[in-house]
Amino acid sequence: MTDSPPKTRVRTSRQRSEQIVRLIKKMIGRGSLVTEIKTAIAGEFQLSRRSVERYITRARSEMLNEVEQSLEHHRADSFYFYRSVIDSPKATERDRLRARERIDRLLGLDTKAVPRKKAWLRKLTPEVIRNMSREELESTRQRVIREREQSQGEYY
Repeated sequence: MTDSPPKTRVRTSRQRSEQIVRLIKKMIGRGSLVTEIKTAIAGEFQLSRRSVERYITRARSEMLNEVEQSLEHHRADSFYFYRSVIDSPKATERDRLRARERIDRLLGLDTKAVPRKKAWLRKLTPEVIRNMSREELESTRQRVIREREQSQGEYY
């Protein structure tokens, strides 16, 4: 076996790391396979496949944290985002109107346009779902599908 000289370590800047993680999140969201992600990122950013694995782990961890944030926190983030759209001088009137509609919906002021979720459906948190047995999960899935099919006329 021949020993190759060790490569000099090159540190990736924080901005570049964040760019890589954002790109990996998009690829995961599109349903790309891990091998596809490794190949694409390693080729694009001249990284080893092992380094890309660390970025994938980081991206998954960040995605999990985003999903597990409380409902109230998520609503607050959404509210402030829509406020920033309304306050932006670059926003068009259409953008401002849509942001206002979304805020009304968040605050429950638009009750006629959006049917309220069933109480049992609101209680389905990621933690509750994780603790379900396979049978409970399948029966809940079937119940959601049934209710969605029944309410199709209400939405359209």
